[in-house]
Amino acid sequence: MKTEDTICQAVLEKKLIGFYYDGHYRQVEPHLYGTANGEPRLLGYQVAGKSNSGSPTSWRQFKTDKMAYARVLDQGFNGGRLKSEPANWDRCIAIVD
Repeated sequence: MKTEDTICQAVLEKKLIGFYYDGHYRQVEPHLYGTANGEPRLLGYQVAGKSNSGSPTSWRQFKTDKMAYARVLDQGFNGGRLKSEPANWDRCIAIVD
């Protein structure tokens, strides 16, 4: 399955997504998939794993071409963290209700 399809499935099913990014494994609540500055990106809340920037739990944008081995995990989430669609996104493809 393509990374984009995996992301959309996880968003629609409100399931965590696991993947490698910048050499670190991460588990993320995927809240929005779309394009920003012309590049496909995922906006998600990282709940587990590591990060180059310190705290593993935080809102992050991920460029999808840098995501590796993405898969939908069994663990679900409630949504509701994203209060409004973020500014500066060109297009929204999938968003958590």
